[in-house]
Amino acid sequence: MCFLCPRIVGADVHVFDMVAVQGEEVRLKAETRGTLFTRGGEIVEFFVDDVSLGKNLSGGDGAAYRFYRASRAGLLDIRAVSRNKTGRATLLVVKRGTGIVAVDVEGTLLQGGFMSPGRPGSRQAVDSLAKRYPLVYLQTGETNLRAVRAWLEQNEYADAPLLPWEGGAVFDDLAKKGLKIRAVVGGPAAIESAFRHKPQSFSFEPMKGATRLKSWKELEEKLK
Repeated sequence: MCFLCPRIVGADVHVFDMVAVQGEEVRLKAETRGTLFTRGGEIVEFFVDDVSLGKNLSGGDGAAYRFYRASRAGLLDIRAVSRNKTGRATLLVVKRGTGIVAVDVEGTLLQGGFMSPGRPGSRQAVDSLAKRYPLVYLQTGETNLRAVRAWLEQNEYADAPLLPWEGGAVFDDLAKKGLKIRAVVGGPAAIESAFRHKPQSFSFEPMKGATRLKSWKELEEKLK
């Protein structure tokens, strides 16, 4: 299981959002793609915050990898370039033992579909959360991951990795890295899948074991 996701819509190079522990090696991933399928045998150059990490050749499945060890915590920009095409992603680097706040995009931010600007007050609340805690977005629905990312960017939500939920496996992966699930803001399925990690749980729907929210502003006041 990997909790990675494409970051750029319509690019020939797709890069994947990730979470890494400070001082530990992480394997960055990019895919080179043609119009419909992945395309192997392409030279890919990786960059982190505009510093080149070197070049690798993509395999038959179109995947190219580069190992990287982050010396500082924070949000880093990953870029991969192949044949003058560029893909970008976010790498969140945190210290071991850090508590992560996970926000279920489809379960909390969306209201009225992808043509809407999102639930009232959500963008401001998420911006505030991102300044206080390491934040990740979860993709829990059937919508294409790249479409979810594009919606977040179009509506100017705070920058953070977007990770596939995959039935809750994302929480297990974060825990295996030595990270804590501090809080989950989401729909019932996302919250239930995280119960064994004992986070604070918040939902806009009534459910046992979670604090029901009437507004995003309430979350800012209740998350501790």
